[in-house]
Amino acid sequence: MSGFVRAAGAGERFAFGGAVFTMKASGDDTEGRVGVMEQEAPAGLVVPPHTHDGEDEMFHVLAGRVEGYCGDEPFAAGPGDLIFLPRDVEHALTVIGDGPARLLTIIGPARFDRLVAERGTPLGPA
Repeated sequence: MSGFVRAAGAGERFAFGGAVFTMKASGDDTEGRVGVMEQEAPAGLVVPPHTHDGEDEMFHVLAGRVEGYCGDEPFAAGPGDLIFLPRDVEHALTVIGDGPARLLTIIGPARFDRLVAERGTPLGPA
């Protein structure tokens, strides 16, 4: 494996679950260690309760606001905030406010990125 730079705005795009994901680093790029996607989610998007078996998930909020819960703990986050959702714990997320949210989605080990690529609708490169 070698290092790489993925330029701003670059990456394959997929529509998935009501949001648009831009693949910044897939498990294929990182030997399965981590996946990184930029997510554009419209106002009002609800990600229903779910669990990632054996995969941690983090969101760095770039723009907009989100709220949700992880296990028994509610959370709310805005620009600059980081959300950590540990593996095997039920969580949910909603985009709140009038505008969309942009999130850097980081998962490890990389599995969810593959799901997005396999089940999402390809939109071509960014």
